[in-house]
Amino acid sequence: VVMGDVYLQMPRGSNNRLDERGRNRNNGNRLFDSQNNNRGGYNVGNMNYTVGSILSVEWTNQHGCGSNPKVKCEVIMQYMCNDAMPYIRDGTTTKTIPSNPDQCRDGNCDLDSEYGEHESFAYYTECSARPRNKGLFLASQNIRRNRNSAKYTRQNPNGNRRG
Repeated sequence: VVMGDVYLQMPRGSNNRLDERGRNRNNGNRLFDSQNNNRGGYNVGNMNYTVGSILSVEWTNQHGCGSNPKVKCEVIMQYMCNDAMPYIRDGTTTKTIPSNPDQCRDGNCDLDSEYGEHESFAYYTECSARPRNKGLFLASQNIRRNRNSAKYTRQNPNGNRRG
């Protein structure tokens, strides 16, 4: 399995960007690990869609994809709507949401609109405590720390937090 870089043009892809004044993003781990360069994506561009509207999706793959028989390419689209996740938001700061709810307004990170959020705080906590899938390919990575935690993977052997 190889994760390739994709640049989303429509709808505007964030690449963890929010309101940076310059061309580079300030925090590449603000909401997720994009593994993208600092200049990919767009700054805030509020876009709203109504029920029944048609959404065009346009992207650029940074690495091989196409008719070459040596290249296998699959693009998987994931999306979320507010009715499934009412707290989904961009936030107003490029800082990463705190791991400790006491650092969020009123002790509730789900309601603290300062930080961007793509999953509930409870879901993040449950995921970080979940056991690792030991059947996944590790290549040459030596996952030394808590070998049972899903935080430690081939692509993230140190278990660094992303978003």
